[in-house]
Amino acid sequence: MIRTRQFKLGPMDNFSYLLWNDDTREAVVIDPAWQPEKLAEFMEKEKLSLQCVLLTHAHPDHVNGVPFFTAANKDLPVYLHEADHFMLPSKPPVLKHVTDGEKLEAGSLKITVLHTPGHTPGSVCYQAGGGVYTGDTLFVGQCGRVDLPGSSAEALYDSFVRLSGLPDGAAVYPGHSYNGDKSTFGVQKEYNLYLKLARAGRREEFLKAVR
Repeated sequence: MIRTRQFKLGPMDNFSYLLWNDDTREAVVIDPAWQPEKLAEFMEKEKLSLQCVLLTHAHPDHVNGVPFFTAANKDLPVYLHEADHFMLPSKPPVLKHVTDGEKLEAGSLKITVLHTPGHTPGSVCYQAGGGVYTGDTLFVGQCGRVDLPGSSAEALYDSFVRLSGLPDGAAVYPGHSYNGDKSTFGVQKEYNLYLKLARAGRREEFLKAVR
């Protein structure tokens, strides 16, 4: 059984996540930030074995906890799309790049990579265990900012068109607690303006709404 735990951390209401196999106790951490020791304490309590770190993108508020884990284990793989490597404040000892459609295997955990550029050129979502970890691409009722260096409203539209095709029952686990902590794609397709516009192919309205 695959389980997940959401941690709200830091001054920007970031979410970090732990995903693990309940049988093997193998785990991955997604976007460790601000208070990584809280993730470590939970893993120690639950006797989880950390296999790797997954990054949805490289903005500082999503990666500032990475050195905590790589200092403890210099062989720990850190996964990030190559288009965002340049934004990392420091390069982890074992940095691996992910590609669209790639099937990652972290011990017994199987994770699918969806390249969803827009907020950053290398933004990705990770699909695993019935959930999609959307980083700063998709929030509950909102979308990621496109007014930052390297961001693109046009790319975000294409990413939202793709996300609108995901199953209604898939959980949405966003990168921040903006307007809500968790949802499903079915709910977001009905109530998220940006996902509704992308799903309907209304590109110009989407671009106007996000700017």
